[in-house]
Amino acid sequence: MTEQVRRATRLVEIERRLRANPAGLSVRQLAEDLGYSPRTIQRDLNALESELGVPLVEGNSRRWRLLPGSTPIGAVRFTLFEARALYIATRILLRHADHRDDDGIGAMEKLADAMPPPLSAQIRSSAKALRSRPERSGQMDVLRTLTSAWAGSLVVAIQYRSQSARELRATDLHPYLLEPSTNGQGLYIIGYSTEHDQVRTFKVDRIASAELTGDAFVPDGLDEITDKLSRSWDVVFGDDEHHVVVEFTSEAAGRVAESAWHPSQRITWADDGCIRLELRIPSFLDFVPWVRSWGPAARVVSPPELVDLIASSLREAAAQYR
Repeated sequence: MTEQVRRATRLVEIERRLRANPAGLSVRQLAEDLGYSPRTIQRDLNALESELGVPLVEGNSRRWRLLPGSTPIGAVRFTLFEARALYIATRILLRHADHRDDDGIGAMEKLADAMPPPLSAQIRSSAKALRSRPERSGQMDVLRTLTSAWAGSLVVAIQYRSQSARELRATDLHPYLLEPSTNGQGLYIIGYSTEHDQVRTFKVDRIASAELTGDAFVPDGLDEITDKLSRSWDVVFGDDEHHVVVEFTSEAAGRVAESAWHPSQRITWADDGCIRLELRIPSFLDFVPWVRSWGPAARVVSPPELVDLIASSLREAAAQYR
């Protein structure tokens, strides 16, 4: 290995380690980890800053760190199979995007640069299709502000419309998570709301304005929230637990059985080809539309309150066609 190659490899590794340690690393720490002298590491830091334009800051404790939002200097390369996974992700993004997303377009174009030629062309095609969608500049501004608040643990003041009311309401939000719905039709932000004095879920499309307050926060109970979210049916989570049983006809059984719908699910086959799906969920809110989507192929067995909820909603729907 030539000295030029060693130096280039070392620069990429220093930048990678600084990126993985937002609080920063000292010259001595980097020298010990990489097996070079502190003088060499100091020269490399200077080169990263002056030659490659990497935004570095040396703090009072003599720890070097990267400024937030900087672009990695190392090129990303994917295997064909990794590329396939990312290609599918771009198709999902395109399928569920109902408006132009300049950030998504930029990400697709950069991703295409690192892809094998056949996939690169298809990802560029997806970016082109996304560019043709109608613009919603105000909503993009809201999403970018929420993204900055979420990534930087910054308090954001939002005005939003609740599902049941048209008038705007206001709260300061500590954003913990950005989470898409399972069907991809909605994006939600989850965090502590000062107005409600609890963790709440807000649909981004219903947020009319968002403004950074200048205050920071420390995410509290994030692991617990993530755990509860993993046990929810979609984005609605809580402390309740409902034991749900749904029976499916033999015509729908194969389609139901071939998918992993929920971590708690248990499927039992009957002799006539029908199946019984059992699971535990914290809320019926997101689950009811899913059951209704199966029409007569699904029948809720328990709990009784869910049986009544589904039955009444189907009666009201059928009444529209009388």
